[in-house]
Amino acid sequence: MASHSFHVRINRFLKRTLGGPICRAVGFSAPVCAPGCAPMLVVANHNMDYDPILVSMAFDDHLYFVASEHVFRWGLLSRLLVWAFAPIARMKGTADAQSAMQILRTLRKGRNVCLFAEGNRSFNGVTGPIYPATGKLARASRASLATYRLRGGYLSTPRWALTRRRGGVTGALVHVYKPEQLARMTDEQINAAIAADLYEDAFESQRQRERMLRYRGKRLAEGLEYALYLCPRCGGVGTLHGKDDRFTCSCGLSVRYNEYGFFEGDDVPFATVRDWDAWQRAGTRQLAARAETTPDEPVFSDPAQRLLRIDGGRHRAVCVAEGTLSLSASTLRVGEAAFPLDEVTDLALCGRARMVFFSGGTQYEIGAKPPCCGYKYAILLQYLKEQR
Repeated sequence: MASHSFHVRINRFLKRTLGGPICRAVGFSAPVCAPGCAPMLVVANHNMDYDPILVSMAFDDHLYFVASEHVFRWGLLSRLLVWAFAPIARMKGTADAQSAMQILRTLRKGRNVCLFAEGNRSFNGVTGPIYPATGKLARASRASLATYRLRGGYLSTPRWALTRRRGGVTGALVHVYKPEQLARMTDEQINAAIAADLYEDAFESQRQRERMLRYRGKRLAEGLEYALYLCPRCGGVGTLHGKDDRFTCSCGLSVRYNEYGFFEGDDVPFATVRDWDAWQRAGTRQLAARAETTPDEPVFSDPAQRLLRIDGGRHRAVCVAEGTLSLSASTLRVGEAAFPLDEVTDLALCGRARMVFFSGGTQYEIGAKPPCCGYKYAILLQYLKEQR
């Protein structure tokens, strides 16, 4: 592995040569932060694939980033990323003790680490829950904790979208907690402080309804079916589809997604993805409750999916099953492979649709081309587990 001084040099070179053009391309503007309190654990919210670049540009200090394990399975690109930046791998879908130890070792060498506390980009524009172990990690590190909030990223590149939009993205250092301050706080208090500092609602925080900030782009509604899977008119699951700027259902429902992030039309059920998602979550909770009466009957299913077994240490994936993906109150199934829900940890998502989970100490990934909506399975599994 390359030395720390090499990583610092290459980071500075890339900031000078590529950082500016990338920031201009995504409309990013933010003052440069120089807290002067290394070592430092930087915790930020996450809404764009560009977030590591933007946060790196926003800090004068060099940062080592925590990255999802799947980033290490991109072949040559992964090797280049490891050589140039030495990211810290984190396995989704579980509390990753190995990742936590690597973060602590890096911080105790006097180096700075940045992690995205949600672990996932938002599908609805609202900051998600942070990892419960974040507060414990911050206290154990004996480093300063800096919280950094990004705004505008969701409307610029919604997680579900197939295209990028041009609009403003901003960032700001919210708070710096010194080690002695963290020592006086409980893990829960630190988590609450981080959650409050990083909270972002794409439609409220920037007063989007009043200011109407424009995010220009093409095919604005394409990919919405990865986030919105339940039709409010007919109750159909998987019957919605985005094409150009229209989002329609087979029952005849049709709305337009505009450049300001709002739905418009003659029969608009909800103004925003956030509001539609809140409604469908309530509907999914009801489906989960009813599923308990017929525990072996699938609630959601999709054909032609692949199940991969992940070797996280070697960053390899092996196909172990293919067929219909289904989730019932008792079992997660892909083809002939079946996993009792009691043995499945929370299902996390990579990108728009790929699903990862742990069972029996092994990590698995579900995906296909074209992919299905993994978001509905993550929400349903969450509610099924809450009922147990």
